[in-house]
Amino acid sequence: MKTVIIILLSLISTSKLKAQEKPKDTLFFKYDKTYINAYVEIPSHFYLDDSSGGNNGSFFFKKGEVKNNLNPKKILSLKKYVRSSKFYDKNKKLEDQKLAALFSNYVVFLVKNSTKKTEYIHVESGIEIE
Repeated sequence: MKTVIIILLSLISTSKLKAQEKPKDTLFFKYDKTYINAYVEIPSHFYLDDSSGGNNGSFFFKKGEVKNNLNPKKILSLKKYVRSSKFYDKNKKLEDQKLAALFSNYVVFLVKNSTKKTEYIHVESGIEIE
C-alpha cells in the first residue's frame, strides 16, 4: 500500500513540474540569401556570413519542419539581430557558441518568401567544429 501511495505522489509531482515549464518565445527572421548560406553538400544546414568558423566552430541553423500557415506578428532581420547582440563584438567577430546557446532558448523560424507561397522553416541552432 505504501508503494502505491509513493508512486501516485511521484506521478502527481512530476506532472505538476511539466505543467509549470515555461513555453519558449518564438522568433521569426526573414530568410536573407545575402546573409544566410546554404550549401549543396549539407542542404539541411544554414550558415551565417558572420560565423567565425575554423577551430572555434561555426554557428549554423539545422532545418526542421516547414510550415505554411503561420501568422507572425513581426519578422525580424537576422543580420541586425545578430550584430546587435552581445555576442557580436566590435571587431566584427561572432561568438558562435554563445549565440547558439541564446537561440536554444527560443523557437526560431526562417521566413522564406517565394512567388507562390511563404514558407516558415523551423530551425534549431548548433555549432560545428571543422
